[in-house]
Amino acid sequence: MASVSAVIATYNRAPELRTALSRLLAQTHAVAEILVVDDGSTDGTDTMVRTEFPSVRYVRLPHNAGLIYARNFGFVNTTGDYVLSVDDDSWFEAPDGLARAVAFLESHADAAVVACNIETRDGLVYFPRAAAPFDVPWYVGCGHLLRRSAVASVGLYMPELYRQGEEKDRCLRLMGAGFRVVALPDVMVYHDKSEKGRKPGLERFYNHRNDLIREVARCPAGLLPWRFARAWIGNSWKNLRHGPRLTDLKVLAALPEIMRIGMKHRAPVGVEAYRRWQHLAATAAPGRVAEEKTSVVVLGPLPNPPPPSALSERQGRSPDAISACKHAREAREGTPPLVP
Repeated sequence: MASVSAVIATYNRAPELRTALSRLLAQTHAVAEILVVDDGSTDGTDTMVRTEFPSVRYVRLPHNAGLIYARNFGFVNTTGDYVLSVDDDSWFEAPDGLARAVAFLESHADAAVVACNIETRDGLVYFPRAAAPFDVPWYVGCGHLLRRSAVASVGLYMPELYRQGEEKDRCLRLMGAGFRVVALPDVMVYHDKSEKGRKPGLERFYNHRNDLIREVARCPAGLLPWRFARAWIGNSWKNLRHGPRLTDLKVLAALPEIMRIGMKHRAPVGVEAYRRWQHLAATAAPGRVAEEKTSVVVLGPLPNPPPPSALSERQGRSPDAISACKHAREAREGTPPLVP
């Protein structure tokens, strides 16, 4: 049986985390390990986890490093074949939700990620419940299951993103490597969406900033000028409609940083993969597919990516050598440390 590690990043949401952990431990597919990464909570989260959930590994970061760093930390400090990510205020609605997600990945080697169907407490449902599994451009951070080997082949989240938009960048890289991101509409995750720590203005800024960083880092050269402008205009229009309107000025001031980070990580995907991702973003993005829609076009599978051994033989290096080089490079670029 494939092993599953669960990673939950948290910050000052002890009551919500208690519910999330209780629901996770009640899943019919046993989780091999649960790691809670505390990003500097001051509300007694540490005492609650250690006293009420002794089987859960708890690590408190020395300072608030951001959600993306916490998720990277959780990934490199777990060992399961699959890595489940839920928020500290989200959980599977059915006790066999995790089991069904694992079964799908076990039977679809070309799928790197299962995107669960998210239901929020205000009634929003991201995908049509009755739809068959279909390809999507990205998953939502509060409910997804990752194939560790696929993620390891493309790397961790960009730590400089800090928050917002990391899923889009990772999924674009996965698609560029020949993998699929697949929605399972019947695997429901409820997102209680706590208001603690949410700052709409800050979220809007990071959405805008990180979309631009992603374009610089991943867009093919021939499409980059247009796509960069399109990402700027699209986000500016959202800022005008929803505010705060000063966001554009803040993003403009951050432009040198945006270019520096984007160029540091620049590794554009192929044109075909990029256009496929664009198509899915326009037609199948989470939250964009209406609940009342009864049919969804299921895109055919992409060719299976070559195994790491084939890639290493082609390049004249062993898998161990490639892994060692990758670990050394990530250590220089701020990869979270391993902990016992």
